[in-house]
Amino acid sequence: MEKSDPSAQLPLPSLPDRNGAQVIALPRTAPAPQSRTQPASSRKRFALWYALYFPQLETLAEKPRQEALQQLAGQAQNISATVSYHDCALVAEIRSSLKYFGGLQAIHESLQAPLQQCLAELQLSSEYGYAATPTVTGSLLLARAGHNSAVYRPDNLRSALGHLPYEVLHLHREQNRRLYNMGVRQLKDLWRLPMEGLRKRFGSELVSLLNKALGKAPEPTRNYLPPPAFHTSYDLPYGVENLDRLLPVADEMLAQLNDFLRRRDLVTDLLQFKLLHENREATVVRLGLRQASRSREHLLLLLQTHFASLTVPAPVSGLQLNVLQFDAHAPDSETLPGQQANHTNSNLDLFMEQLHARLGVQPVRTLDTVAEHCPEYACQLNEYDAQAEREQQLPHAQAVSDRPRPVWLLPKPQLLTLRNNRLYYRKAITLLSGPERIETRWWSGEDVQRDYYVAREASGSRLWVFRERGGERNWYLHGLFA
Repeated sequence: MEKSDPSAQLPLPSLPDRNGAQVIALPRTAPAPQSRTQPASSRKRFALWYALYFPQLETLAEKPRQEALQQLAGQAQNISATVSYHDCALVAEIRSSLKYFGGLQAIHESLQAPLQQCLAELQLSSEYGYAATPTVTGSLLLARAGHNSAVYRPDNLRSALGHLPYEVLHLHREQNRRLYNMGVRQLKDLWRLPMEGLRKRFGSELVSLLNKALGKAPEPTRNYLPPPAFHTSYDLPYGVENLDRLLPVADEMLAQLNDFLRRRDLVTDLLQFKLLHENREATVVRLGLRQASRSREHLLLLLQTHFASLTVPAPVSGLQLNVLQFDAHAPDSETLPGQQANHTNSNLDLFMEQLHARLGVQPVRTLDTVAEHCPEYACQLNEYDAQAEREQQLPHAQAVSDRPRPVWLLPKPQLLTLRNNRLYYRKAITLLSGPERIETRWWSGEDVQRDYYVAREASGSRLWVFRERGGERNWYLHGLFA
């Protein structure tokens, strides 16, 4: 086993059990025992990976664990542009940040309070382990062991990791049992064994893990990407009362948004304009899209439609644009070259978005069928925006009946006149088809027993009429066909 360099390997006290992680003073710069005759250009600078291990995340399910790591990674990004995910841990490359922050001690101090605050918000203990070595896996192993050590040179990795217990490898239970029966207690015991024998007994994964820890194998990482955010604003030189004069400014802001979305291959379905006033609260205009888009012209048209019915309480002194929701861009590839795409659904979405912008969301409704035989309860009005969600929940929903049904159903059936065995509404009525017998709702106290007919009035109008099967057996008009 190689001897360690005490000037390059600096072990720190382990984490306390009660008070959580404490920042331990580490040297601000890495020692460099280079020869004086060696030129500075030939000195090789190794990467320095700073690992943060959170043992309390092991008790969480997979999804909450990933969400917690994302929040913690947002804090770790303040010290490095390269932050990668690992099992209950984060690893950041900090070699280039040492000079900027003033050493590893300053990095510890800058991260301690934000990390503990984030863990407190997640209702988790504030304890965590950390270590820094030239390899990702080596830093993870030291952090898992709670050694909180800094190893600056790859030559000292073998001695620094050799005293760690084999449990830090996080192997399967059966593999741990077999290693224990073989007399393995520390990682240095594994390095005394032939690698080919370990590969045959435990597979290539264990050998690859050991090689990665010593820097003998490449270590691919999955880097953390912060969620996209877009915000832009514009201060007007003077107050504007005519909102149409804001459209050129809004068009320029939407052009910036379009460039931002295209560079990241994103779209949006919810954005917000704020019209700023002096000494008054801002006027908020929310643009919600049924289909996510990044079309500059379409967004400007929706904003112009909102402005047409908007009254501001004071002159506008500034304009802000915030994107509230992003989505991945999915280009339409359903049509083959030479075929004409069907834009019916797209045109309908554009029309409904403009209708919402002009009338608001509440006045726009859609008529849906319900699994009910009684015509009075067979239809209901719902919000138009909820139609896609209902279709997803009931993808195989069908109409209640395949018989003809009028779109215009009277709120209350109207009694018809019967003279000389002829039915009259405004003029004489002739029955065309029927009867369709409906008997239902006896359980509700409203016993419906009717025979429905499709009829035609002398003027040519088609009617939907029925006759009661009980009581006085009167005739009623219930609906009109288009």
